[in-house]
Amino acid sequence: MSTFTKILSFCSLCSLTATGVYASPFVWIDEVVNVYFTGTSSARWLSNVFRDEVSEAEDLVFSFSPGMEVHLGTGLSDLDVIMVASYDIIRYDDFDDLNTEMLHFRASGAYRSSRWDVDASFSFDEQQSASGEANVESDLIETEDVTGKVTTEYRLSPKFSIASGVHYSRKEYIEPENQLANYDSLSLPVDFFYKWTPKVDLSFGYKHSIRDVDSYNNPVTGLFEAYETTTHFVNMGARGVLMPKLTGFFKVGYTLRDSESTSIRRDNSDGTLGLDADLSWATTPKLTNSIKLSRDFGVGGEGDSNEVSSIYVFSQYLLNSNWSLSPRLGYTLRSYQDGTDREDQQYSGGLSVNYSPNEYWNYSAGYSYSDNESDRAGSSYTDHSFSLSISLRY
Repeated sequence: MSTFTKILSFCSLCSLTATGVYASPFVWIDEVVNVYFTGTSSARWLSNVFRDEVSEAEDLVFSFSPGMEVHLGTGLSDLDVIMVASYDIIRYDDFDDLNTEMLHFRASGAYRSSRWDVDASFSFDEQQSASGEANVESDLIETEDVTGKVTTEYRLSPKFSIASGVHYSRKEYIEPENQLANYDSLSLPVDFFYKWTPKVDLSFGYKHSIRDVDSYNNPVTGLFEAYETTTHFVNMGARGVLMPKLTGFFKVGYTLRDSESTSIRRDNSDGTLGLDADLSWATTPKLTNSIKLSRDFGVGGEGDSNEVSSIYVFSQYLLNSNWSLSPRLGYTLRSYQDGTDREDQQYSGGLSVNYSPNEYWNYSAGYSYSDNESDRAGSSYTDHSFSLSISLRY
């Protein structure tokens, strides 16, 4: 059976299966609790499954992801809560030893009053991937990612407000063992806002971050010692309707990193320009462009600290009420602070065509491209993928 025939047969089967689910009603309790049933079926062709520089291996990947959404409050009270859970069932056509199941859960809540706003979120994700910064030979990496965030903002007066929060995340490498470094991150941001115009707030802020990188004993390279980094980000910026068609926020400042380690190459201090921006430009009634900019310190898969600069551009063009196009471009530069002068440049792009005949269904076809150029031998790759997917939310 040809590759195209396999994809077509799979998507047809998923469409017929989902049609049976279409008749199931959603749960609605006292206009306060809404429950939605969701499901996504997809077929992807990957040109370089392991993102290997020399031996590229292609494969077909089929996935089915049933899920559920629960909405509490739905705008009828000061408190709104959304919980989303899904379970991915992933099957490879050739590399069936990579077959896996992955759980995803997200919960977010918001409380609004006349002077006090609170936003909170929590997520748990099981992932299977190869990224360039964390690759292993002829295998994929399985991780568990946990994130939690609480942000509060209090309006001191009509002109001034103060916001603070706690952000926590942990990345744990499940497979393979003892080849990559787990780590925890904790950030404590504080921002002061001044209402410059009715639509624009100016900001001055400080973020204190701590990252703990765990030790591991690699069977080839030996013991990697644990270490801790502390970063300080002092910034200024603005948020709101910055221009007639430009909305979002930006923060620009300076980030200082201090490292505490018994290893000489990681026990140092460094500083860099800090940047965090998320902007959206409504170019025309049918075309919206978004751009995300970031510059900060991060940590690579093997545990060494790096400086990460990235830019991502997303667009959505509405052809009509049912059809849309979504192109995207991205660039990430990672400069490693491990004494090797290693730099990784990753270019990515893609295009998806989406068709939504009604509020329940979404069909999409897409192409993605990724190219990683690295100074480190064996860490460069090129990857192409094509996908077809069907989604239901009822």
